Amino acid sequence: MGVADVRARLADGRADDVPGRVLDLHHVWDYYRTRLLLRRVRDYRRVLDVADEVAWECYGPVLGLAGARPKEPPLVGFSRAAAPRAHRRGSAYHDLLPRGGIHTREGRAAAARLPFPVIDVPWSFGSHLPALLTVAHEAAHHIDDDRGLGDEIRRRVATAGLPPERAVPWERWSGEAFADVCAAVLCGPAYVCVLAELLDAGDDADERDFDGAHPPPGARLRLAGAAARLAGHPGAQDDTDFGDDDGDGDEARVVAGALVRGGWSGLDGVSLTELLAAGRPPGRADVPEGARRLLAGGPSRCSSASGVLAAAALAFQHDPAAYDRLGIGELAVAEVLRLRSAGTRAAPAADPSATDRRRAHAEAGRAVLAALDAGPDAGPDAGPDPGRADFR
Repeated sequence: MGVADVRARLADGRADDVPGRVLDLHHVWDYYRTRLLLRRVRDYRRVLDVADEVAWECYGPVLGLAGARPKEPPLVGFSRAAAPRAHRRGSAYHDLLPRGGIHTREGRAAAARLPFPVIDVPWSFGSHLPALLTVAHEAAHHIDDDRGLGDEIRRRVATAGLPPERAVPWERWSGEAFADVCAAVLCGPAYVCVLAELLDAGDDADERDFDGAHPPPGARLRLAGAAARLAGHPGAQDDTDFGDDDGDGDEARVVAGALVRGGWSGLDGVSLTELLAAGRPPGRADVPEGARRLLAGGPSRCSSASGVLAAAALAFQHDPAAYDRLGIGELAVAEVLRLRSAGTRAAPAADPSATDRRRAHAEAGRAVLAALDAGPDAGPDAGPDPGRADFR
């Protein structure tokens, strides 16, 4: 893209608008700049790399399904929000930008479609490693979105055998129930422990009148506990530990069974247990022993990132003082990073020729210039990103 092309674009009488358009596009780029630059700071990079590993272990298996198109896995970043949050691929993200707002149509068009899925976690999670197990919950939302599982999730819940008056709220909560179940299948009882720490379960006497975006806290704990047990994780607690088994405890068990058992048509006929074990070495039974090894000052020797974090979470649950004294969080970070395979996640594309690179650069330049020079009707205004409800 030559200087003459730029001058031609600015000769239409709209040159005075260019500074505002340029500043808006820089403002949009802030969303990515902050996430990418944090990964150049060692301490942040290490924690975010661990979070990315957990996200990959949950989301990555869907890329191996028949007919799956290559897609970017979720990128994890820090946020000022008090709870983790998933932002879906293709959604508008105007409201996620740093304060200051967008002032031009071109800026709104640039922020109208998130190019890859994003998971935000609170800054505080950087200093408490077990909390990163919640990344699996958010990654499951991206599985739901990218594989179009919403109708199948709701259908499973609707036909699970709940009383009609209870099927209605559980269908409304079905997406969040699916995410909790996936996280429990992947991470086991440790996810239930982390969930209990982050939720204010309180008194569940009014659960049947609960109208939040998620199931009531106690029901979520029972749901996750039942899913971990159905997936075969050792040490999974009985769901009666989190409420009255004569009421909502039965509901949680029913919903967990509906989601865990049997193959999913949207997942090529595999079950969640089969999907989330795909490509991972066995070793669920190693997690409790891994927690004991961490508390003895050694590595957990678990075979996956989620396994190492689960062992760290159980170690913290068992002895918080020893967890801090022994620096188990940092030990677990180092262990996860050692487990990573070298190279890219997928086979690299053929190296483009110099001509192809020049052509790609020219096309990118024309696209940027077109965005700067678009008319007032250019680009959809998709509105703010509805995103996913807060983790809590």
